[in-house]
Amino acid sequence: MTTISSERLARTVAHVAASFEHVLLGRAPTSVSVVAEDDWMVVHLHEPFSPTERRLAGDEEGARKVREFHRYIFDNSLDALLRQIRQRTGVELRGGIAHVDTQTGSVLKTLTTQPAVDLFLLGTGLPALGVPVNAHLQTNASIMAGGNGAVRG
Repeated sequence: MTTISSERLARTVAHVAASFEHVLLGRAPTSVSVVAEDDWMVVHLHEPFSPTERRLAGDEEGARKVREFHRYIFDNSLDALLRQIRQRTGVELRGGIAHVDTQTGSVLKTLTTQPAVDLFLLGTGLPALGVPVNAHLQTNASIMAGGNGAVRG
């Protein structure tokens, strides 16, 4: 993906993502996980919801509103996020999609070097993996990934 080390890339992207959420919404997620491989990257924001959003997500209509809100925020801030990642890492990402999981209280941001990305959800989740990282926003950033020079925790 870039000439900086895989670990540094993951840490930097995790810090950019947490900082971006903090500036955008006034709060940072409790932690961030980054997975990267070749031409894609997934940024998993753990518990980015406000207390009000968590309460709203308790019923079907409220969960729909929370998903719509976070997708709207993602769609309208994607270019700025990609610019921040490029400025800090040199990685040129061009497209992305967000999945908002109101049951677990997390947001997956799948980013790619391609202009568009498709997201397929497959079954239930796995246990959390990763290595905590000290962040400037008092946010733990967990870093995970797989082969070929990608980020690995």
